[in-house]
Amino acid sequence: MSQVFFADINKRLKWDQMIINICEKVIPTTVKSGDLVAVKLHMGEKGGGTFIKPSLIKPIVEFIKSVGGEPFLTDTSTLYRRSRGNAIEYLKTALLNGFSPEFMGCPIIIADGLNGESEVEVSFNGKHLSKVYVASTFMAVDSLIVVSHGKGHRLCGFGGSIKNVGMGCLSQKGKILIHKVSQPKVNLEKCVGCGACEKQCRWSAIKVIDGKASIDYEKCVGCLDCFIVCSFEAVSPPEQGKEEVLIRLAEAAAAVLKKFKDKAAFINFLIDITELCDCVPNASRKFAPDIGILGSKDIVAIDKASIDLIKESCNNKSIFFDLHKVNPEIIIEAAEEIGLGNAKYKLIEM
Repeated sequence: MSQVFFADINKRLKWDQMIINICEKVIPTTVKSGDLVAVKLHMGEKGGGTFIKPSLIKPIVEFIKSVGGEPFLTDTSTLYRRSRGNAIEYLKTALLNGFSPEFMGCPIIIADGLNGESEVEVSFNGKHLSKVYVASTFMAVDSLIVVSHGKGHRLCGFGGSIKNVGMGCLSQKGKILIHKVSQPKVNLEKCVGCGACEKQCRWSAIKVIDGKASIDYEKCVGCLDCFIVCSFEAVSPPEQGKEEVLIRLAEAAAAVLKKFKDKAAFINFLIDITELCDCVPNASRKFAPDIGILGSKDIVAIDKASIDLIKESCNNKSIFFDLHKVNPEIIIEAAEEIGLGNAKYKLIEM
């Protein structure tokens, strides 16, 4: 069984001590002196409030420095139109959310270039993916520390480390290969022709024609921004595409991590556990109590343990399906099947 280290928030330790306790277990075996270290995280949308705060990331940065690593914070731009659509927008948003190089004590680099185009093609023999387009920065570093916020997710059920790597480490072309199978549908009976979706779509793929929204599937990348902005629940992802998205995410994560082997570690914060992901600009409803911090060298084990702890805290084994009608165990099973990690774990309390 894989080891998953757990700092329980109910032990009432100070945050810095909890974080250091986790770092001590997973970083020294990952980062060597002189390593260029990518700290992969989500630095929040403009107007959002439940991303992992800079004050909780800073101790991780300082610990990496203490073992001789050269850390920098990094993420990739988004397919949808909000406040992280290119590197300039993202850096402005990160600064607004408190992620300044001065405070963090390290640089901030957007990994996929100015417009999401900087990538390395990685071959992969997957069920759905034969190639994965990885943001080029990740292919140039020595080690990877993935810091994830465990929470609900409309498309995946649960968003954790696998989602953070399998989507968040890809260029825009790489993201499209995953999202394409989640192209939304329009319920014409519910559509009122308000035009919010047309205005929001970055790809000009949805238009209001004769008072109803119509999708051009040649242009649609499946980013689901129209789904998010529709106030009338007239746009929704296809039910049949959800499982394939999860499998593609697992395959993409495996393609990224091929480079790192034992040079990657994962930290999940199970706090501010909301129904929706941090890409949604307005904070969504919390559905579980704060639990603590997990750390592991096994990406599958840490996400499986995170899902189990959240279910236990809610006393509801189907909580993610109840919220989003998708079972996140699918991504765990897919990731384990392709050798990304072990779903059997030993939870070690710090």
